[in-house]
Amino acid sequence: MLNCLIVDDEPLARRQIETYVSRIASLKLVGSVRNPSIAGEVLKAEPVDLIFLDIKMPQMSGIDFLKNNDIFQQVIFITAYPEYAIEGFDLEVTDYLVKPVTFERFLKATEKAFAKVGGTETIKTIGKQPDYIYVKCNQRFEKVRIDDILFVESMLNYIHLITANRKYTVYSSLKAVEASLPRDRFLRIHKSYLVAIQHIKAIENHQIHLEHHTLPVSRSHKQAVLEVAAVLRER
Repeated sequence: MLNCLIVDDEPLARRQIETYVSRIASLKLVGSVRNPSIAGEVLKAEPVDLIFLDIKMPQMSGIDFLKNNDIFQQVIFITAYPEYAIEGFDLEVTDYLVKPVTFERFLKATEKAFAKVGGTETIKTIGKQPDYIYVKCNQRFEKVRIDDILFVESMLNYIHLITANRKYTVYSSLKAVEASLPRDRFLRIHKSYLVAIQHIKAIENHQIHLEHHTLPVSRSHKQAVLEVAAVLRER
């Protein structure tokens, strides 16, 4: 399920996209607003995965909205002005739709959004650099040292990758991140958490303690955690 936000100053255009969203069971509309200022407030209050964004609007263009804000969500431009296509793709948007938009073309664009959820385009590893992964956030790839990762937290269709000094928000799945990290150095402790074994300070009851974080251990993962605890006690 992708939570969607529509941003367009034209009421008729918004209603059309609202109708299209309602026809796709895997999309959920959490907001439909007339300008980027209101969109910013929605993004602070609601979990949003995908933004359908008009380009030419009175107060602020969709392009300026992306340039002036840290937008990690996927964006599909919907506009009556095809001449903005090149600039739109320079911002690495998921797709670019020209009004009037048919449902078939809209569906194709959303399929591109779902294709990115798996994380294949947001997480990269380079064979010559086995100690690092590259994660895409704020429209660019960031180099992250694997030893610096404390834990990874899943939030709907994106993840928070936590180090001692920074939090990276990446549009991906926890499964995709787990596949990119060394299996012998990270432990799944919950459906929403993956933790670096070397940073575990203590294990008790249904919790794992790191330096400044306490994470829950689910019942289904407790046995794996106990096995790791036994190994840690032997060291």
